[in-house]
Amino acid sequence: MTVAATRMGAEQVPLWQCEAAHPAPEALVDAAGRLAFAREEGDLYPGLRAAVPDGYAEWLVRTASAVVGGEPRVLRSSFAVASDDPAGLAPIQRIPHFDDCSEGIVAAVHYLCAAPHGGTSFYRHRATGFERITAARLSLWRQALSRDGQAHGLPPKAYHDGDSPAFVRIGQASLAFNRLVFYPANCLHAGDIALSWQAAATGPRLTITSLLEFG
Repeated sequence: MTVAATRMGAEQVPLWQCEAAHPAPEALVDAAGRLAFAREEGDLYPGLRAAVPDGYAEWLVRTASAVVGGEPRVLRSSFAVASDDPAGLAPIQRIPHFDDCSEGIVAAVHYLCAAPHGGTSFYRHRATGFERITAARLSLWRQALSRDGQAHGLPPKAYHDGDSPAFVRIGQASLAFNRLVFYPANCLHAGDIALSWQAAATGPRLTITSLLEFG
């Protein structure tokens, strides 16, 4: 495994990118193929999820500790396939989002698919300049989204892809098979799903998405 660390935007959002991350990625793909994926109630993820195999969480903790530092614990980890038709997305699903406003939580995405599927992009909110949504900013963020609706109308019925009237892209983690990326859960981001939400010839956009808490 090789690791590259970069920082993005005015707020220097960290991004860790690990190549050839897992020792047996094909086994993970095979495991996913034997599972029944389902939608989780209340989940805004635009697709289906399934449980990860035994041992994955322990491997992820060891990897995150070596790459990010500290002693994390896994809050959530699941296979995920982004497959929803953009015409049916709720407005909140059509803009960049954050996973958790806590400073101590890091998100991980493990790509287990290939092109033409896309990776993950990171954004700055134009009106506020926010690249991360902390607890202190949460109320201001909600007010800003309301003003965006008044100024620009509802976002198009599409997956967010690059610059828009309300957001500017500050960085991108492109997709490669068995690439693992870590980034703060409170940073604004969106999956690059616009061109590949339908299953491609290479298969569905299979990932493992996780949240880790660093004490």
